[in-house]
Amino acid sequence: MWHRCRYRPDMDDSLSSESFYQGAKKAAHKAMDDHGRPEYDEFALHAGVAVEKLAKAALAAKNPVYVAEIRNNSADMVMHLGGHVQLDEEKVRTVGATEAIRRLRKIGVLKADTDLDLLIEIRNGAAHAASDSTLAKGMITPLARTIETLLDELSKPLVEFWERWTDPVKNAVNEQEDQVFREVQLRMVQARHAFEDRFVGLPAEVKEGALKAPQPRKEEWFAKPMEVRDGDLLVLKTSGGNCPACGGQGLLTFEPIGHTATETTFTANGFGCYLCNFEVHGPDEMAALRKVNTPGLTTTVSVSHGPTLTPEEQARLVIGETRTG
Repeated sequence: MWHRCRYRPDMDDSLSSESFYQGAKKAAHKAMDDHGRPEYDEFALHAGVAVEKLAKAALAAKNPVYVAEIRNNSADMVMHLGGHVQLDEEKVRTVGATEAIRRLRKIGVLKADTDLDLLIEIRNGAAHAASDSTLAKGMITPLARTIETLLDELSKPLVEFWERWTDPVKNAVNEQEDQVFREVQLRMVQARHAFEDRFVGLPAEVKEGALKAPQPRKEEWFAKPMEVRDGDLLVLKTSGGNCPACGGQGLLTFEPIGHTATETTFTANGFGCYLCNFEVHGPDEMAALRKVNTPGLTTTVSVSHGPTLTPEEQARLVIGETRTG
């Protein structure tokens, strides 16, 4: 049975479990902010730092000497961490992320996890060479999963650590939801936080004014008729209500899915907001957005017309004649 070592006042506070915990929390929040910008190389760096520091927090909580790096002065380092020898700051050496994880696996705190190993490899690549941003983007789940395990070991609440990121982090490890849903939900929260951060320290009316200001486009509440092509496919764009991320006015994109002699039906296939830069694309992401956002955005638009119009002419009809569903 493992026993935690009581921290002594004469130990180096920067090497305490609580100090490592606070450093991990700060790095984890930076990682989530980086991911939302999106700056995936920076995300990998801060995610790796978060895992490393929280791993050290878990080791130090069991026994401060467990964070000691084994080098020529390892005996002095062990006694320094035990509180009986004082070392100069430049001589204090603690383990890196890979070794901290290895030690936690050896004592049964962490299990083998190839995704976690990949995250640390990407972190090291971002620090010393060119990292793969595509791989880094997908490392939210191993980050969230590892943090959750280590917080359980430390008896620390998830919400205390993640604060405003708690819900998307919970979804990141929720295998009952599909990957598209998790990504859309995460992007929506990231866009919301980025938008809110722009107004920190400013009067409330500044944010309210931004939300009420006209969009920097010529479109009105419902867009004027326009014809946009994606290859050979006609697409109809129109304003589509409040953005689920920031509350501003977003822009829904529609594509035709069928027409009769008197009616053409369009379905929503994308959404974008110029205020917070939240975007979704394609039917799968739109379905996930409707699931995340309650009540959902408009999903279909039907345009009534005379029986002699071609599909191209139908797409130019006045939006005032539409009905939504």
